[in-house]
Amino acid sequence: MLRALIVDDEFEIREGLRKRIPWGEYGIDEVFAAGDGDTAIAIALEKKPDLIVTDIKMSRMSGLEFLGALCRVDDYPWKAVVISGYDDFELVKQAMQLGAMDYILKPINTEELGRIICKATDQILRDRMDKLNQVQLKNQNQLAVPKLREELLREIIEHEYDPYRETRIAHRLQALKLDWMTQQPILLMIVEVDDLKAITNQRGYLNEKELVLFGIGNVVNQTLTEEFPFPFALFNDSHSRWVAVLSCRQQDQLALSKSLAQISLRRINEFVKVKASIGICTEQRELQRVHEMFLDTGELLDQKVVYGGNRIFTEHGFEFDGERTELSLMEPNEVLDLVRYGSDEDIRSSMDKFVEMVQAWGLCSLKDIHQQSFKWLMGIFRGASAAGWPNRSWERNPISIWEQLEQFDNLQSLRAKVELYLLDMASDFRKLAASPGQIVLEAEKMIRKRYSDNLSLQAVADEVHVTPVWLSKLFKKEKRMTFLEYLTDVRITKAKEMLGDVRHKIYQISYQVGYKDPVHFTKLFKKQSGLTPKEFRKQRGIVDD
Repeated sequence: MLRALIVDDEFEIREGLRKRIPWGEYGIDEVFAAGDGDTAIAIALEKKPDLIVTDIKMSRMSGLEFLGALCRVDDYPWKAVVISGYDDFELVKQAMQLGAMDYILKPINTEELGRIICKATDQILRDRMDKLNQVQLKNQNQLAVPKLREELLREIIEHEYDPYRETRIAHRLQALKLDWMTQQPILLMIVEVDDLKAITNQRGYLNEKELVLFGIGNVVNQTLTEEFPFPFALFNDSHSRWVAVLSCRQQDQLALSKSLAQISLRRINEFVKVKASIGICTEQRELQRVHEMFLDTGELLDQKVVYGGNRIFTEHGFEFDGERTELSLMEPNEVLDLVRYGSDEDIRSSMDKFVEMVQAWGLCSLKDIHQQSFKWLMGIFRGASAAGWPNRSWERNPISIWEQLEQFDNLQSLRAKVELYLLDMASDFRKLAASPGQIVLEAEKMIRKRYSDNLSLQAVADEVHVTPVWLSKLFKKEKRMTFLEYLTDVRITKAKEMLGDVRHKIYQISYQVGYKDPVHFTKLFKKQSGLTPKEFRKQRGIVDD
């Protein structure tokens, strides 16, 4: 239904129009009246009448001034009919310029005014319908664009490049605001759920697969939006994997893409509660080679069959498979390794994150912080005791530790006290425990003995009785390389020895040094030595059939 506003400073005319015109027949169910422009503006702003019938000349504020004021109101589509005398034609022209759609002369003929009102209401309803159609069309376009983008990206990336379709594809990319893909090199990142079928069957929820994929898509999109300040596109491919196409105008974006993968994987584990693998093709390429890049990245993900999932695979192996060297104070086992094998400087450096850990607890009162700090410290003491720490004073009198902690009323002081406990514990362990060098030596022995197995950082760490993060940290410190780099170096060195014997086929050597994929082995070998295995043999005068 519609609303109307009558504005006239003559009471008889104003009330006559309000009562004598059959407004309901024109679809108008509310009629307001105002005796001056000021009152009319107040009513118009509050009630937003669709049709305004106003005298063009009034005391205090004219009809022109009133309409001029309404013109300055945003998002208010009114229609107006002005009432004028025979000598007001110039004023009528001004009113039409302000947006009035028609006029009627005094004395007012009600039949003529009725025809004008009918025409005005028809126009108002048509305008409403046009606006509704435009909104619906816009909404449909907004809903259609993601689908159109996904279909186009699948078409480009999952199929070989066709030069005869280049112009058509360029136009479609431009229409969907993806033309940046034609203007600069790009990278690909593919995210694949590990054991998706098993997850779906185990949980048994309706639409579980769709929910998992939806959750991962949200995580990756949010990560890219927050962390990647360049154009990107994200879509679901025909293999139920999320594919991110990243703009790569600068070389340092290569490192950024790897960081994005690490953040995404951590968030997928934390928020979606599933494991996933991410393949990154770090060789930036033009759009014409994107299908080739898609296949190469898919091959990287195929390695999880052999090496396990929940890792990040690149052309250089899976150096981003969670092998971190920064320990977490939230993990008691990692803190225990810190005091058993770390230096005093290692302990002090790690304790820089104590305040961050306490803040993560989300506690407000000082008493609660003291209590949680006490529980955290007791957990470490119990672990240290099980590992052979001879000090039992904490067990005999735990209240004294609590009393010492509650003396401190700020996190910096509390951190200093906790740090002293850890330093004292580390001093005791140095009299008992194996040195970090001995741990690395034992790990090296295991690697050299079992390099052909499917070795992981976790498996070797378990064997030498430390946490993976601490073994990784020790390798970086003692060997100046990561665990994976050391394992790869051992395997490639052994492969070079075997390549000297023509009886061994290259694919056999690949299997025997721990690589079930000869193609991946060839890539790693070339990265390490600068030559493919075949070229390596040829350089030494060995002809490989």
